[in-house]
Amino acid sequence: MVRLLISVEGSSEEKFIDEVIAPHLTGFDISVSVQNMKGKIGLDRIGTKLNGLIYSYDYITTLYDFYGFKKKGLGDNETKESLEDKIKNKIKETQRDKIIPYIQMYEFEALLFSDSEKMADGLNTNKNWIDEILNKFGNIETINNSKETAPSKRIGKRCAYIKTTHASNILKKIGLTEIRKKCQGFDAWLTHLESLGTV
Repeated sequence: MVRLLISVEGSSEEKFIDEVIAPHLTGFDISVSVQNMKGKIGLDRIGTKLNGLIYSYDYITTLYDFYGFKKKGLGDNETKESLEDKIKNKIKETQRDKIIPYIQMYEFEALLFSDSEKMADGLNTNKNWIDEILNKFGNIETINNSKETAPSKRIGKRCAYIKTTHASNILKKIGLTEIRKKCQGFDAWLTHLESLGTV
């Protein structure tokens, strides 16, 4: 089996990988392990952590929030692509072909908006405010990322949101098929990971 390490930002992402992504990738002959950054993401720390692990795996990928970097003083001109390039460049040159950086726009919570009905049911709230956000943005992965309007902040204003409890449970109910339909960036990442098992 292909040995894949997924480095994640925190415990909610770790649970999602363990409960949803890893079982899915097993069907592609890919064995998934998870490394939790415990919310402390920064380019230097990521480089140190991943360089210490990369020799033990066939590939390493990441699941970090763009907003997680934004909170640490990310420049206004920084993009998803430029951040992913910087992560790749932190890896030892001889091992760079094994790193697949992925930054989720703008937060992991954006994935919850893939199905307003199941999201509302999982959060014990009405779906009207969710639909309003979806109508405003269209593309889920563009729900913006200020301190007040990041996906998690929008959710927290409307209901009691416990990330480690709610996120993975809701995403399991929505299912990868629907998430992939609504989140093109996420779909492209998962498609790339699936291809590792068929090379």
